Amino acid sequence: MRATVVVIGLLLVTATGCSPATGEGGRGIPADDPLPGQAWALGDGEVTATEYRTAMDRFISCVQDAGYPVSDPVRSPVDGVTLLYDIEPGGEPEVYNEAVQRCNLSHLSMVEPTFVEAQRQVMDKKLRPAVADCLRHQGVALTGRERNVAEFAAAATDEPMAVECVTKAWTKVYPELPDQVPIRL
Repeated sequence: MRATVVVIGLLLVTATGCSPATGEGGRGIPADDPLPGQAWALGDGEVTATEYRTAMDRFISCVQDAGYPVSDPVRSPVDGVTLLYDIEPGGEPEVYNEAVQRCNLSHLSMVEPTFVEAQRQVMDKKLRPAVADCLRHQGVALTGRERNVAEFAAAATDEPMAVECVTKAWTKVYPELPDQVPIRL
């Protein structure tokens, strides 16, 4: 089962402006290896915590080398696994987006979901009651045993409602979190 990922935040990175793969030695990524910068971690089909942290460190260094400040990563209270960070954009939006997208494709784009989706995701104990209260106010009956976004969404039988409650709750309980917080179902 593929996990659904909803990204809440201000950082929207697009692939526009990237040169397509040619497979003929031209600019771009070779056609037979779509993410060569991540192959070291993805080669065996699994990503360890050390590999994920290394990929994150490489991504952050890449973005910093492009001239954009990046906050130290913190563990997401939404799933207890994902590392969250803020990037301070600047200059021309197209140049910024291209730089962040290049770093993401070079170091993190496949490593992160491969690692995170293979882990047991558990919402922080401070966040769960706030999400539960939000859902109860919308008429959702909960068992009290819900421990992650997928379980809250299943109880609500309405993924968008659950995601909305998670988003409202984390911004109140953890206002210091980075602007971008992935919510995986």
